[in-house]
Amino acid sequence: MQSALSRPPGIATGIALLLPCTSAVMGILLLVPVAPQMMAAFAHVPGVEFLVPVLLTLPGLCIALFSPVAGMLADRFGRKRLLIIAMLLYGLAGMGPMLLTDIGPILASRVAVGLCEAVIMTLSTTLIGDLYSGKARERWLSSQTAVASVSALLFLALGGLLGRQGWQAPFLVYGLAWPMALGVLLLVREPAGQGGHVARIRMLDWSGLPGRHMALSCGTTVLAAILFYTIQVNISTVLPAHGVTDPGQIGLFSALASIGVPLGTLVFWRLARLDVRLLLAGEFSLIAAAFIAMGLAGNAGLFIGFAFVGQLAAGMLLPTLLTWALSVLNFTVRGRGTGLWQSSFSIGQFLSALVVPALTLATGSVAAALPVIGLGALLVAAVNLFLLLQNRSVSAS
Repeated sequence: MQSALSRPPGIATGIALLLPCTSAVMGILLLVPVAPQMMAAFAHVPGVEFLVPVLLTLPGLCIALFSPVAGMLADRFGRKRLLIIAMLLYGLAGMGPMLLTDIGPILASRVAVGLCEAVIMTLSTTLIGDLYSGKARERWLSSQTAVASVSALLFLALGGLLGRQGWQAPFLVYGLAWPMALGVLLLVREPAGQGGHVARIRMLDWSGLPGRHMALSCGTTVLAAILFYTIQVNISTVLPAHGVTDPGQIGLFSALASIGVPLGTLVFWRLARLDVRLLLAGEFSLIAAAFIAMGLAGNAGLFIGFAFVGQLAAGMLLPTLLTWALSVLNFTVRGRGTGLWQSSFSIGQFLSALVVPALTLATGSVAAALPVIGLGALLVAAVNLFLLLQNRSVSAS
């Protein structure tokens, strides 16, 4: 009979590790509906028009900067205990602004939220890589993308609903991290290292990390994140040019396009066993076609249809990159590698906010900038196809 520690984890463990992955989505989108109320509440503060957007985006910046450190901590001190501590502190820091009235302490609480998010995102993903293998690992890792996409819609709606009670009310939702932490405590076990024992390496020892592999996977992830967030963020800026100006309609159209992400995850489940270069070439080609078609679309219906295709491609692309990045990492450096990947994804999110405005200035409009971005994605697809053919040529010789 198998012991409790040797049995493979089941669905309950996977769900317990998926739910914490919503923390990054919660950290930003929950407050988007109340941003105007916060602007009004702190209108007396100099530079409030800059501080409130910073307040929303600070957690994402912290993920980009601190995730590799979170990975180092995981490899040195273990996963489960750090994850639970981070989730408890996340709930405390997240709900803090309910009792705060000055924007300075609120900004500090948002930094604390971001640091906790870096640990939560890195360690929950690392634990999935530790506890699952093969097809099960691919499915649980890819499910992160689907869960994040669906939770984005839920947190936006919940933030708007609670915002009717005042700008501080949505911060209450951060308390959900505490029952999630309880789920991790009860349903997730601390993984053993290779050979059944836990091996730890020094905090600053990166020697076991496959550098070339991580550079390729993380660099490609930055590009993919730029594409992913460009679609998500700019649907609302392009639709008015097609005559759609009602906020309710814009929200509905954006939600319809976003359905493509979880559907793309399901497609990935069916294709995950294909060569990763072939997958990347196909996914970047599909998202490139979507960008070019979005820029040339003549009406709102076509634009949303092509945006849906782009989100479908993104739903395939992101889990491809995550499973590829983790595929060659052994237990002792898996936290570091996962942290680097999380950091790369957040850097891409940040860069997307710079790329689109720069191209818009050069081309004259967001719609005109989209085909240019699509051509860039097509170039990445061509590179991956070239590498695939080169590898096969070397294998055949």
